[in-house]
This record gives sequence, structure tokens and C-alpha cells, in this order.
Amino acid sequence: MQLVQQYKSIELCSASKAEAEEILGFSGISASGRELHLPVVLRSRSGSGFVLCRSVTAARGGEDPVGSGFDSEDRSVIWSSRPQT
Repeated sequence: MQLVQQYKSIELCSASKAEAEEILGFSGISASGRELHLPVVLRSRSGSGFVLCRSVTAARGGEDPVGSGFDSEDRSVIWSSRPQT
């Protein structure tokens, strides 16, 4: 996976069952630890990839791609998820 600071037309979604199996297999996490992680797929015109998270929150808004320590930017949560344990 290639990491970039800004994705163009990003689609962020939970991995399908087949994608999740591939991501979890790639991660090397033991079978007993897999239920604690959430495989997430990133699709974009600037590249695609995946991440393995304990939880994920997507927010719309803001100009700083890295984020700052200030809450001055207007952001709204558009998706939030965590593993169902």
C-alpha cells in the first residue's frame, strides 16, 4: 500500500469478507486476535490500499490533511465503526 497525504475522490469502506480474509492473512495476526481488528479498504483515483484498525472514524471538512492540535476546523463525522466483539 502506498500512503499519501491527500486522496482524490476517496472511498472508505469496510472490507468485504474476501478482502478481510486477505488483509488479516497479510497482517500475520493470530486467529484469536482477528476479532479485535477492523479491515478497511481505501479506494481512490490517486491509489488504493487497505488498513487494519481497532476503530475508524471518517470526518468531512478541514484543510489540513495531517490534522492539527486545534479544534478550529469545522468537521463532521460521516462514518464510524469498530469491530463487533
